[in-house]
Amino acid sequence: MIGLFEKTKVNDMSFALDTLSVKNNTIARNIANKDTPMYKGTKIVFSEVMEEYFSAGPDKTMPLKRTDPKHLPVEGESMDPRTFVRFQNNPSVRNDGNDVNIDYEMSQQADTSIRYQLFSDLVGRKFSGLKEIIKTR
Repeated sequence: MIGLFEKTKVNDMSFALDTLSVKNNTIARNIANKDTPMYKGTKIVFSEVMEEYFSAGPDKTMPLKRTDPKHLPVEGESMDPRTFVRFQNNPSVRNDGNDVNIDYEMSQQADTSIRYQLFSDLVGRKFSGLKEIIKTR
Protein backbone atom coordinates (compact mmCIF):
# COMPACT_ATOMS: atom_id res chain seq x y z
CA MET A 1 0.00 0.00 0.00
CA ILE A 2 2.85 2.42 0.68
CA GLY A 3 3.86 2.30 -2.99
CA LEU A 4 0.32 3.26 -4.00
CA PHE A 5 0.44 6.44 -1.92
CA GLU A 6 3.88 7.32 -3.27
CA LYS A 7 2.63 6.97 -6.85
CA THR A 8 -0.27 9.32 -6.23
CA LYS A 9 1.96 11.94 -4.56
CA VAL A 10 -0.34 12.23 -1.55
CA ASN A 11 2.69 12.67 0.69
CA ASP A 12 3.93 15.58 -1.44
CA MET A 13 0.53 17.27 -1.32
CA SER A 14 0.36 16.67 2.42
CA PHE A 15 3.69 18.45 2.86
CA ALA A 16 2.42 21.32 0.67
CA LEU A 17 -0.67 21.62 2.90
CA ASP A 18 1.54 21.62 6.00
CA THR A 19 3.69 24.37 4.48
CA LEU A 20 0.66 26.47 3.58
CA SER A 21 -0.70 26.01 7.10
CA VAL A 22 2.59 27.31 8.56
CA LYS A 23 2.48 30.22 6.11
CA ASN A 24 -1.08 31.06 7.15
CA ASN A 25 -0.10 30.98 10.84
CA THR A 26 2.86 33.24 10.10
CA ILE A 27 0.63 35.74 8.29
CA ALA A 28 -1.94 35.62 11.10
CA ARG A 29 0.81 36.33 13.65
CA ASN A 30 1.98 39.32 11.59
CA ILE A 31 -1.57 40.69 11.33
CA ALA A 32 -2.18 40.18 15.05
CA ASN A 33 0.99 42.14 15.84
CA LYS A 34 0.48 44.97 13.36
CA ASP A 35 0.21 47.48 16.21
CA THR A 36 2.95 46.00 18.43
CA PRO A 37 5.89 48.41 18.72
CA MET A 38 9.22 47.04 17.42
CA TYR A 39 7.57 43.87 16.03
CA LYS A 40 9.36 42.52 12.97
CA GLY A 41 7.22 40.60 10.51
CA THR A 42 8.12 37.08 9.43
CA LYS A 43 7.44 35.19 6.24
CA ILE A 44 7.77 31.81 4.60
CA VAL A 45 8.16 31.51 0.83
CA PHE A 46 6.11 28.53 -0.38
CA SER A 47 8.07 28.01 -3.60
CA GLU A 48 11.42 27.95 -1.78
CA VAL A 49 10.18 25.39 0.76
CA MET A 50 8.76 23.13 -1.93
CA GLU A 51 11.93 23.43 -4.02
CA GLU A 52 13.97 22.34 -0.99
CA TYR A 53 11.50 19.53 -0.33
CA PHE A 54 11.76 18.12 -3.85
CA SER A 55 15.54 18.48 -3.96
CA ALA A 56 15.89 16.52 -0.70
CA GLY A 57 15.56 13.23 -2.57
CA PRO A 58 13.23 10.28 -2.16
CA ASP A 59 13.48 10.11 1.64
CA LYS A 60 12.54 13.81 2.02
CA THR A 61 14.87 14.46 4.92
CA MET A 62 16.92 17.54 5.68
CA PRO A 63 20.67 17.14 5.80
CA LEU A 64 21.78 17.91 9.33
CA LYS A 65 25.02 19.46 10.45
CA ARG A 66 26.52 19.08 13.91
CA THR A 67 27.74 22.49 15.02
CA ASP A 68 29.21 21.20 18.28
CA PRO A 69 30.87 17.87 19.05
CA LYS A 70 28.64 17.57 22.13
CA HIS A 71 25.50 17.47 20.00
CA LEU A 72 23.92 14.08 19.50
CA PRO A 73 24.07 12.81 15.94
CA VAL A 74 20.62 12.73 14.36
CA GLU A 75 19.93 10.71 11.25
CA GLY A 76 17.02 11.20 8.90
CA GLU A 77 15.22 14.10 10.57
CA SER A 78 12.11 14.78 8.49
CA MET A 79 11.54 18.23 7.01
CA ASP A 80 9.54 20.76 8.99
CA PRO A 81 8.17 23.83 7.18
CA ARG A 82 8.47 25.88 10.39
CA THR A 83 12.26 25.88 9.96
CA PHE A 84 11.82 28.04 6.84
CA VAL A 85 10.15 30.99 8.62
CA ARG A 86 12.37 34.06 8.27
CA PHE A 87 12.19 37.76 9.09
CA GLN A 88 10.85 39.87 6.24
CA ASN A 89 13.54 42.54 6.65
CA ASN A 90 11.24 45.29 5.43
CA PRO A 91 12.46 48.81 5.95
CA SER A 92 10.30 50.19 8.73
CA VAL A 93 8.17 53.13 7.66
CA ARG A 94 6.62 53.63 11.10
CA ASN A 95 8.01 55.52 14.04
CA ASP A 96 7.46 52.62 16.45
CA GLY A 97 9.77 50.25 14.51
CA ASN A 98 7.00 47.86 13.41
CA ASP A 99 7.49 46.77 9.79
CA VAL A 100 4.21 44.92 9.12
CA ASN A 101 2.48 46.08 5.93
CA ILE A 102 -1.16 45.10 6.39
CA ASP A 103 -1.98 45.34 2.66
CA TYR A 104 0.85 42.95 1.81
CA GLU A 105 -0.19 40.55 4.58
CA MET A 106 -3.81 40.50 3.42
CA SER A 107 -2.78 39.77 -0.18
CA GLN A 108 -0.52 36.96 1.05
CA GLN A 109 -3.35 35.56 3.14
CA ALA A 110 -5.68 35.51 0.11
CA ASP A 111 -3.00 33.79 -2.01
CA THR A 112 -2.34 31.21 0.70
CA SER A 113 -6.05 30.51 1.14
CA ILE A 114 -6.51 29.88 -2.59
CA ARG A 115 -3.48 27.56 -2.72
CA TYR A 116 -4.64 25.67 0.37
CA GLN A 117 -8.09 25.14 -1.14
CA LEU A 118 -6.50 23.91 -4.39
CA PHE A 119 -4.30 21.35 -2.64
CA SER A 120 -7.17 20.26 -0.38
CA ASP A 121 -9.32 19.62 -3.43
CA LEU A 122 -6.51 17.68 -5.14
CA VAL A 123 -5.98 15.47 -2.09
CA GLY A 124 -9.74 14.90 -1.83
CA ARG A 125 -9.89 13.88 -5.48
CA LYS A 126 -6.97 11.48 -5.05
CA PHE A 127 -8.71 9.76 -2.14
CA SER A 128 -12.02 9.69 -4.01
CA GLY A 129 -10.27 8.00 -6.92
CA LEU A 130 -8.65 5.47 -4.60
CA LYS A 131 -12.03 4.80 -3.00
CA GLU A 132 -13.57 4.14 -6.43
CA ILE A 133 -10.75 1.75 -7.30
CA ILE A 134 -11.31 -0.16 -4.07
CA LYS A 135 -15.09 -0.34 -4.70
CA THR A 136 -14.65 -1.89 -8.14
CA ARG A 137 -12.61 -4.80 -6.82
